[in-house]
Amino acid sequence: MSIPRMAETLPEWMAFLEGLAADVEAGRLSDWPSYAARARAFYTPEMMARIEPVVPDWGLMATFANQQTLIHVTSVLTALLRLDEYQQAEPERRAVMEWIVLFHDIAKEARRGSHDYVHGFRSAAVAGRSLAGLGFPAAADFGERIDGWYDLTYQAVRTREDVADPIQDNRQLEAIVSGIEGLYGVDSPAYLVVMAVLLHLSVDLKDDYPTVAPLDDAGLKRHVTPSVLPYLRMMLRLDNDGWLQFDPEDRAIQRERVRVAFDRIARLHED
Repeated sequence: MSIPRMAETLPEWMAFLEGLAADVEAGRLSDWPSYAARARAFYTPEMMARIEPVVPDWGLMATFANQQTLIHVTSVLTALLRLDEYQQAEPERRAVMEWIVLFHDIAKEARRGSHDYVHGFRSAAVAGRSLAGLGFPAAADFGERIDGWYDLTYQAVRTREDVADPIQDNRQLEAIVSGIEGLYGVDSPAYLVVMAVLLHLSVDLKDDYPTVAPLDDAGLKRHVTPSVLPYLRMMLRLDNDGWLQFDPEDRAIQRERVRVAFDRIARLHED
């Protein structure tokens, strides 16, 4: 069953991203100030208004930290278009990748001097509520169940004495994942999108950005299933690529950390 593609839903946006990706690839765009200026020129109030019904909370996300997350997600989308795995994928697989990237930081509240450690769960809540309306197949009783699941997922937050900012509450993960399965079906396109968004702050890459609520091996084996694994691996690689688009040395280091982490998760499924 076909699912919506970004090129069909927001063709102007995809054309813009393809132009950015081509210019980065060719070296015509090679620094953050120029990249950010191109992005800000594109995201006019009219364009933001066209994106908002497709990606709810897009405008709110863009208000934090001088549009930091807006520029970052744009950069991650650019990195996606340049990714061999994406270019070689079948259309439905490409679409799943696109929606993962679009929603992965949609609920992030970037603020100077603090970390948003809960936006993985909260962005997944927004994605899970939105995808059915975009044309992703959903359960017949989706409308009756979605509000309860959204509230559970969005509010799955706790505090810990050794961490200054709130963290995601992994104690709620079983119920959250069970809800995703009921709303969309195991391994459906929407399930894969929501799971990759949900867990993108849950894998410890042993890097400089703290993973304060990583899943233990049992949680990784249970929730990063063989179907979810390639999409979550892609998301973590691209998340780093998005920050390091113009820093090839550090980008290569981070890609290796992602490879090592996900090779280890894959081995968990062999035991």
